[in-house]
Amino acid sequence: MRRSALAVGTVAILALALHVQPALAESGSQARLVVADAAAGSVHVYAVPSNQRLATITGRTFADHAGMLPLRDGRVLFVDEANNELVALQTGGTPKVVGTAKLPAGEPSHLAVDETGRYAVVAAAEEHDHEEGQESAEEEAHGLLTVVDLTTYRPAAIEVDSEHPGVAVASGAVVHRGDGELETYPIADILANPGAHLEPTSTLPTGAAGHGEAAHANGLVLGATDAGLDTARVVDGKLQPVRTVPWPSSGRAFYVRVTGHKLVTYTSNESGDDWQNWKHDAFTVVPATGQTTTANLGTGLLFRHGLSDRYAGYVLNQPTRDQVAFVSVKTGQVTSRVQLPSVPGGPVPGQSPWAAQKRRIALDPIGALAYVTGGGTGKISVISPDLGKVVATITTPTSLDGGGAVTVVIPGRKVVDRVGR
Repeated sequence: MRRSALAVGTVAILALALHVQPALAESGSQARLVVADAAAGSVHVYAVPSNQRLATITGRTFADHAGMLPLRDGRVLFVDEANNELVALQTGGTPKVVGTAKLPAGEPSHLAVDETGRYAVVAAAEEHDHEEGQESAEEEAHGLLTVVDLTTYRPAAIEVDSEHPGVAVASGAVVHRGDGELETYPIADILANPGAHLEPTSTLPTGAAGHGEAAHANGLVLGATDAGLDTARVVDGKLQPVRTVPWPSSGRAFYVRVTGHKLVTYTSNESGDDWQNWKHDAFTVVPATGQTTTANLGTGLLFRHGLSDRYAGYVLNQPTRDQVAFVSVKTGQVTSRVQLPSVPGGPVPGQSPWAAQKRRIALDPIGALAYVTGGGTGKISVISPDLGKVVATITTPTSLDGGGAVTVVIPGRKVVDRVGR
């Protein structure tokens, strides 16, 4: 019996290797999983798909709202909010920090790069509070946009009128999401006028309550607002309106991601009496045409999602278990659901879920593997979306309190989603 069980386990491991390795062949041996644990002030780097830990970088407090941003050359960018720096982490060879840029005082909100991968932009607010129903008492809120040259790590910042600045970069211009409008600031102007309060080269009204931006091909910029998915194009440094794609009846989105020729997000209806009754739909948009697809994800707490060329992954916290739903980018429909146990300290029915332990998800760009953290457990479930099951578990040296954050980088692979996640 023991020999038989070992044989079955060996067969399973070989089957997984045969399934995953060809899909990741284009990455050679350089694909990396980066895991940030802000509570522990640590960032861990793992080889993909072997799950071997290659390094732990300490003394770095990851700014969760700004997210991580992989680059084509294998660096991963993130903001260290304790040291108030933009950090470039080299993931190839022996992982290490290869550059930092000092940022002006403020709370980092978003991170983006231009099409060439040379310039990064960090948006920061003077202050920001995500507590629902709370507004700033400032007479006029100010934000900061900092451009960093990633060849020299030299920063240049300007001031903008914004309570919680969103940012994307398209056609050589920083696109700032202010209050009810988009604005453009050419990168060259910011570099030439550090410390200034510049006037935008163009403005475009949008729907209210903007939150969630993305840059796509050919200068297209997309933003989630109450009105829908507002789309515009940057031409010669100025914004031109394209269309507004309405949300489905299930609600609106606040977090958008792009891959290939699709934008993938989810819409939520949080009008239920408790988080366990909140309803969510996967929502896929073709930016070039405005064509949409909607698929029911289910109920529970849903916070951010992961995306690859082939799949989007959504983690739903539910009262008795957690569920990961995978949606085909091609069809926009659910292809599989994987059940996970609830994390200790997770959301409790009848209580606010936001301070509870959560899970976070990232998919490798090819879509062969998904990585789902367990907040407070130090565990990461490795899932095959194609097989629809957990295929491995990574134990990190820190607890991943709050869920941590994860991303996967494949050096040499074009980066489509150029906003931090």
